[in-house]
Amino acid sequence: MKNYVITLLLSLLFIPGFSQNPGFEYSGRSNPSVKKEKLKEAKFICDITPEFWGRLAMPEKDRVELDHRRKMDYSLGSYLYTQGGYDIIDYISVEILATCNGKVLMFESTSDKLTTEQKNILNAADLSSNIRIKIMFKYKNQVNDNLNSGDKIIEGQLTVTVVPEIEAEYPGGFKQLTKYFTENVINKVSKTNGSKRVEQAIVKFNVNEQGQIVDAKILRTSTDPQIDKLLLDATNKMPKWKPAENSKGIKIKQGFSIPFGGDGC
Repeated sequence: MKNYVITLLLSLLFIPGFSQNPGFEYSGRSNPSVKKEKLKEAKFICDITPEFWGRLAMPEKDRVELDHRRKMDYSLGSYLYTQGGYDIIDYISVEILATCNGKVLMFESTSDKLTTEQKNILNAADLSSNIRIKIMFKYKNQVNDNLNSGDKIIEGQLTVTVVPEIEAEYPGGFKQLTKYFTENVINKVSKTNGSKRVEQAIVKFNVNEQGQIVDAKILRTSTDPQIDKLLLDATNKMPKWKPAENSKGIKIKQGFSIPFGGDGC
């Protein structure tokens, strides 16, 4: 079964002292994204997304060190090779994992240059699925530099969502989507226990080729059956969206997974 999930982040903002239930605001996709057709052009891992090095998740101390080293000599383009890699880094491993035709595939290499197998995986990645990239590296000439970090191996991870050329859009955009769920869900639950339970929920649905909501379901329960039903009813009753399109202008199905808490997924 194809994975039509695009992860979005919906944060609940609590405002003490107000008698009405708190609202939420859409703060954007939690993962960087890449258009399906763009993946065919990728030759290096950073070609998958220009946000690669800035959004790579790693321990805070390692992030500070990496950013420090990037700033040490801007004459080298922040250590960026024209091909896309860092000249301060020795790669230990580069792992690419993606869902292709419903099957999870993975291939590991020892370079930031994508192998044929990795390119094939990226090209076959299902629309709206997540590509997961994990790298392990160490710095060149570590012992001789000012930070003197020794022979430490650092691990970084990044999740990138595959999106169509034109994504499906709620009428009026994200601001109106925020208003819709506020009026039809948030303001209808108790501002005490109800609000906390809504935060736990994740709703999954598809926007089909006609812009209709289909296949809606609770991906993670609020633990309250009435709240889950309220979420599903509101999702199913949404007005038609503008459907997604591929690079040829053909309308296609696109999926969304909406977490109502601030944790994202």
